[in-house]
Amino acid sequence: MRFGTWNIGSLTGRLVEVVEVMRRRRINIVCLKETKWVGNKAREIALWGYKLWYSGKTRGRNGIGNEVVTIVSAYAPQAGLDASTRQEFWEYLEEVVQRVPKSEKLIIGGDLNGHVGSSRDGFERIHGGFGYRDQNEAGNAILDFSLAYDLGIMKTWFEKRESHLVTYRSGDNTSQIDLFLVRNALRQCYTNCKVIPGESITTQHRLVVLDF
Repeated sequence: MRFGTWNIGSLTGRLVEVVEVMRRRRINIVCLKETKWVGNKAREIALWGYKLWYSGKTRGRNGIGNEVVTIVSAYAPQAGLDASTRQEFWEYLEEVVQRVPKSEKLIIGGDLNGHVGSSRDGFERIHGGFGYRDQNEAGNAILDFSLAYDLGIMKTWFEKRESHLVTYRSGDNTSQIDLFLVRNALRQCYTNCKVIPGESITTQHRLVVLDF
């Protein structure tokens, strides 16, 4: 199976394009961020045989947070928001993870808005050493959360050239903020995690895929 995570800016008018990318790239499940769709609904996309789940409360704040069985689509607060908002996000994600039995597979795909960096010092169990540049405070929260729940940060476990480490680009600013977290017990079952830079639905965030 192949999983994807993608911040698309808006799903409005792009649903057909997203599905076409999924078909072309052979992606079974994709976690979409910033859909800007409001409500808690499931929608059959019968023509292509897919199903869409979405969950959002406020149109202006880019409602997201979809969960399908043990596939969790997560969107961490953006830079500049207060610490209490960020803490609330991690506490809620903890509640979600704690509800998933340890015997089940768990995959979190998301725009986690933090830099876990290339150093794995102190985090050797969950960080593979192939991250991008330096850690930041938001990245430390990702590392601490992953260590607490024994979740491997999959983008760091596969060596890629630097241009394929970048998941977000805006002008001269580049970063690696779109990530997959999986339970370490099954980490060896995942054969690849990579960026696909060639899709033009959104110009800033790149599609990231994880092969199982």
